[in-house]
Amino acid sequence: MSDADSILDKLPPERLLDADHLQPIVAGINCMHSMETIQQYLAYENKHQNRTPIQSRLRERAREIRRDESDTEEQAAV
Repeated sequence: MSDADSILDKLPPERLLDADHLQPIVAGINCMHSMETIQQYLAYENKHQNRTPIQSRLRERAREIRRDESDTEEQAAV
């Protein structure tokens, strides 16, 4: 488990996503490294705040993770 993952364990969606400012939320999203975590936070955002910029950033982070995983698989195949 990375340091970022342990920090996110202490910042469940209801704590991170209830921040008043976008900057700490985006910083937290940038620290996410698992699809499960992103799905959990996106589900919470969809249900409670429903803010398009936050939803968009979570989806973009999911795409980044998928792209990184794909690149890693391609490098392993070579």
